[in-house]
Amino acid sequence: MKVIKTSDNTFTLYNKEFNECYHSLGDGAYTETLYKHILPPIELTNLFYKSHLRILDICFGLGYNSFTTISQYLKRRYKGKLEIFSPEKDGKIFEKLALLEYPAEIENIDIFKIINELQTTKKSFPTPQISLEIFFGDAREYLDTFRTNSIDIIYQDPFSLKKNPELWDAKYFAKLFEIATDESIVTTYCTHSAVKRTAKEAGFFVYEHQSGFTRKSTLLTKKPLDKLNFIEYN
Repeated sequence: MKVIKTSDNTFTLYNKEFNECYHSLGDGAYTETLYKHILPPIELTNLFYKSHLRILDICFGLGYNSFTTISQYLKRRYKGKLEIFSPEKDGKIFEKLALLEYPAEIENIDIFKIINELQTTKKSFPTPQISLEIFFGDAREYLDTFRTNSIDIIYQDPFSLKKNPELWDAKYFAKLFEIATDESIVTTYCTHSAVKRTAKEAGFFVYEHQSGFTRKSTLLTKKPLDKLNFIEYN
């Protein structure tokens, strides 16, 4: 397993099965995580002020999305209950996590304690109000365990359309739309026109997002965003 330093001096790994890295080398592992996934729901919606948030992190991978979420919500003193749910196909993912040096920006949480708890019980409670659950298996099967309108934020972050097509097709996006709440937001690094079209056909509003710190990404919502600030995909 090859550890790779990305452009922001944080580290990712190369996955031989999918022949892809877990993160954008050009954007940087931490920078991509923060600006494409974690910050948009906090800064562009009112979800941060809900008393109970449920986040679906697809897929767990190296844990960057889930760990950075916990770190940021603690730094910003989120007052409510936060639940994070994350499917993962790779049953040996913990062996890979042991190779990584995580960014200093998330050192406010005990990452290795969280990893040990996930490895032991598949669930961790970094604080009494925050929980993280990992599910080993098919992400599509995991989605079937969630109620309609029950997920507030979805990080759509599997490997690419070319390498992992079953997590980008019409049936999959229809399921995301079903379990997402009316105020929900879906974040994804993918800007492929076929994916945007599929998401729109599922019922989502589809927007181009530019943070200024990374390449463009995509946001999906059930309700329109402010069109003065976003370019909607038609």
